[in-house]
Amino acid sequence: MNLKELVIFTLILFFALFARLWRLDYPTGMYFDEVYHVPAAMMMSNGDFVRPFDFMQSSYDGQNVADWLHPPLVKYFQALSIYFFGKNPLAWRLPSVIFSLFSLIVFYFFLRFLGQEFFFKKEKNEIRNDLAIYLALSGSFLFSLDGLFLVQSRIAMNDVFLLFFILVAVFFYCAYLVSKKYSLLFGSGFFLGLALASKWTALWLILLFFVREFLPLKNFKKLPFLFFSLLLTPLFIYLLSYSPMFFVGYKFSDFLVLQKTIVLSQLGNPSFHLYSSEPLSWLLNLRPVWFFVNNNLNKSWTANIYALDNPLLNFYLLLSLFITILYLFSEKENNLLKKIVTLLFSLYLLSFAPWLVFSRPMFIYHYLPAIPFLIALLAYFLVNFFRKTKEISKKRAWLFNLLFWPFLFFIIFYPHWTALRVPSDFAKAVYFFVPNWR
Repeated sequence: MNLKELVIFTLILFFALFARLWRLDYPTGMYFDEVYHVPAAMMMSNGDFVRPFDFMQSSYDGQNVADWLHPPLVKYFQALSIYFFGKNPLAWRLPSVIFSLFSLIVFYFFLRFLGQEFFFKKEKNEIRNDLAIYLALSGSFLFSLDGLFLVQSRIAMNDVFLLFFILVAVFFYCAYLVSKKYSLLFGSGFFLGLALASKWTALWLILLFFVREFLPLKNFKKLPFLFFSLLLTPLFIYLLSYSPMFFVGYKFSDFLVLQKTIVLSQLGNPSFHLYSSEPLSWLLNLRPVWFFVNNNLNKSWTANIYALDNPLLNFYLLLSLFITILYLFSEKENNLLKKIVTLLFSLYLLSFAPWLVFSRPMFIYHYLPAIPFLIALLAYFLVNFFRKTKEISKKRAWLFNLLFWPFLFFIIFYPHWTALRVPSDFAKAVYFFVPNWR
């Protein structure tokens, strides 16, 4: 990493860190799904590992029921933060900030690796290295401007933890595709297990990697290792994440009953939510989730937290999606570039498309794990476009416009993602310009 690259990437990280840390302790109480996640983490920080696994519990504080519906790994990180920094909003949200920064760092080096080993493999070393750097810098900067990524980084939920573990697992898998080292495949399975122990949606990627390795298999001597790496290892780590449950006296039969209850609850939850939305609407950024409103302001001011994507970046991603589909249909040769585009597109689809088969309430933040894979494709198309533009002045103009305007939209919508006070008329004109955004 040369000095210029290091400086620019450091600036991106500091920008992302500042956007996440500023006023992180506001709202001063639990909001949205924190009312489920935080009580469980607080119990664990007090050494109570009985009630967080009891789906028959009445409530934590007479009002809120501690989360047992999701795997416990994330709550351990939140509990550690509460144990060391106290029972306050900063403590229970800080792990989300940390893992969001980890996600951005992993994403940067993942893009750099894709540029070196896949996207620009045919180029000479120096050119390939420069293009990989441009790919990583532009992609990570655009990802730092993502609204859903920001909002989920500032709340005590499990989405950014899932995102981090998925990105690392995919990084390991792509490295395995290049080197064919079994240790890398095991590493991918290990982090998929951590993702599964954070949220069940990791299951789709586990199945994708296993099927992708199993179908072309000719030497079945490799099959036991596939089972071990991509199936048994994730399941073992998932089971291991529940080990505190067994230490406090629960039996394996209790664990199975809990898992069955989780499945029935997830699949059979017919409850209605005003801000739920269909998965296909996530592509168009049509229905945000209203997380919080400050009711202590007079009518001329408003302060909200909405889980809404960056509108202009969302348009970029939609355009990238169409370009990707056109490329896959038009490219006849099954070369290295098409293989990695196909893989990224598959990762994108499997990160949100399975939600289409469920009837339970779904929310736009479920789309978050899909976004980085589409941003990776967007960054490739942008860099490929820039390299074909010969005039330096045009190249600079395109670069400025394609990166500056999403940044400007980020600045404009930042109050809407973080409950900064703004005039009500401004909010109506800008933040609720689309009727469904209200």
